This record gives sequence, C-alpha cells and structure tokens, in this order.
Amino acid sequence: MSRFVNCKDMNRVIKALVDDGWEFSKGAHGRLTHPSGKYVTFSSSPSDRYAFKQLERDVRRLVKQIRTKESS
Repeated sequence: MSRFVNCKDMNRVIKALVDDGWEFSKGAHGRLTHPSGKYVTFSSSPSDRYAFKQLERDVRRLVKQIRTKESS
C-alpha cells in the first residue's frame, strides 16, 4: 500500500476513497477530489490526534452535499 500521509488511519480512508474513484493530489496539503469535482483539503503531515476524525467528518459532509444536489 502506498503512503499518502503519515497517519495509518488516514491512509486507510484515503486508499478506500481512491479505490472508489476519488483523485488524490499532494503538496503542502493533501487534496481528495470527488469525481464531481468537489474536494476536501487536509494536512499531509497531521500533527494533532483529531486530524483523522476531521478528515472523516469532511468527507461525510461532502458526500452528503453531493447526494443532496443529485437528488434535487
């Protein structure tokens, strides 16, 4: 498995999303882009213990937002 970020839990989530068609790009911050073009930005080297939970929360919110727009 390739390393996206330094956190193993975040790597697991990112790999699952990339396998589902999301695109990952890395710079000072990581970016996960949904096939619709919407994206989530996060730290490439998370230093706080909440970074994983924040990534999960942001992805959940983005997916919910996209599903709501598609059903409208």
